[in-house]
Amino acid sequence: MRLFGGSGRQAEAEAYVEAAMPRLVGLAFALTGHKADAEDLVQDTLALVVTKWSRVREAENIDAYVRRTMINTLASRKRRRSSTELVSHETVTADWSAPPSPAADQDSVDRATVLAMVRALPDRQRAVVALRYYEDLADREIAHALGCSEQAVRSAAHAALRSLRSLVPTHLGEEAQR
Repeated sequence: MRLFGGSGRQAEAEAYVEAAMPRLVGLAFALTGHKADAEDLVQDTLALVVTKWSRVREAENIDAYVRRTMINTLASRKRRRSSTELVSHETVTADWSAPPSPAADQDSVDRATVLAMVRALPDRQRAVVALRYYEDLADREIAHALGCSEQAVRSAAHAALRSLRSLVPTHLGEEAQR
């Protein structure tokens, strides 16, 4: 896949995009909870990264730079959306507690339940959970990606896990609460 001409830097950027795309889509899905939103977020992030590739390639850790760009892009989107978004009456009054269809696979129901609970977390907590458990990053790397202290990362992770534990439905049983 050729994104632009044939220079060495451009080939390097293309190689990075091809290699990182699946991993970034996974992280974006963990952050947004929706496949289409995740793909849009990755596309916007990589568009920024590719246009600034000469600066990006000089970064100490390109993946960390791209993750930070993705998180900033998501935060920027949320700020823009929150000032213009209108919520319909149907969305507000919908019965979100309706049980899933009995034909659904129990593993996918549990995954969907967990993803819904993670999506309900505040932005920073959701980002910490995604970076810690999806990207398997250390607190130091998460702090760098989010532009905060390691203590803030640990605090956000603690608060997120406390919130998730309080939201765990009883039908998941004792195993999920361990």
